[in-house]
Amino acid sequence: MGYRKEVPAGCFTFEPLTKTGTNESKELRSGPTLTFGLFSCKGVSYYQIYKTKSSTITTTTDKSMRYEDSQCRIDYNLWADKGNAGFTFYNKTEETIHILLDESFYVLNGMAYDYYQNRSFTTSQATVLQTSSSLGLAKMSWLSLYNSASKTTTTGNTNAVTVTEAKVIAVPPKTARVVSEFEINRTLFRDCELVLYPSSRQVKARNFSEEDSPLKFYNIISYKVGTDEAVLKVKNDFYVSEIMNYPEKDVTKTVRTEFCNVKSTAVSRIFTASAPDKFYLHYVKPSNGGSRN
Repeated sequence: MGYRKEVPAGCFTFEPLTKTGTNESKELRSGPTLTFGLFSCKGVSYYQIYKTKSSTITTTTDKSMRYEDSQCRIDYNLWADKGNAGFTFYNKTEETIHILLDESFYVLNGMAYDYYQNRSFTTSQATVLQTSSSLGLAKMSWLSLYNSASKTTTTGNTNAVTVTEAKVIAVPPKTARVVSEFEINRTLFRDCELVLYPSSRQVKARNFSEEDSPLKFYNIISYKVGTDEAVLKVKNDFYVSEIMNYPEKDVTKTVRTEFCNVKSTAVSRIFTASAPDKFYLHYVKPSNGGSRN
């Protein structure tokens, strides 16, 4: 799991990728626009952008896709390179909600993956202490001779802390927790209707229904409210409804950052096509050319 596979034209394969760190190691992005540095790699950049739909999401804004019931509010923002299947869970009740990771799953094209993976995370810090001293002084009549010998001593130790992954995440009343574990897809979709390295005139959409979508995924989130032993489950499902290939200039623009009405000299490139119900794959046309299709 996690390796890129070569995909023949007309085929579509997916592999969920576990992000490094704990379930809360990476926060969902708060807005639909992602700022990133200029790419230094050789070649021309392109983006394959995926649009999704959902039958269980009740509200979509420019910041998130939202599921909501009397107990909780769950927000998604899929916009990221390779997609972000994670979510922000908000507790609407007056009691602590416990998310049961060992009973929660990410499902991609019918294959289930565990949110709880019984991992341990170790961080270490090394401390080095170095001391030095000079020895020796001799005097003879009017001639002073300074004979010295230096000695350096180095000592060190390493402190390590190991944290075991929790099976349960507690969400206090009126607060939120982020659970972000899986990317959605890292393999380009190839199709005869989609030019791999299109010009602006060649950009077109490949549309799908829920039945023939090449990519369907959903989260099953299990939780308990307060001391109640009843396990509640939420299923948030998604499917890819549209795929398009774009040259970089069609979906990004260059801007200067601004603070207190003062523009910076630093230049960044931002997306103009971002949205919480979309995600993308960045790919590069080699500088030596390559096939247009």
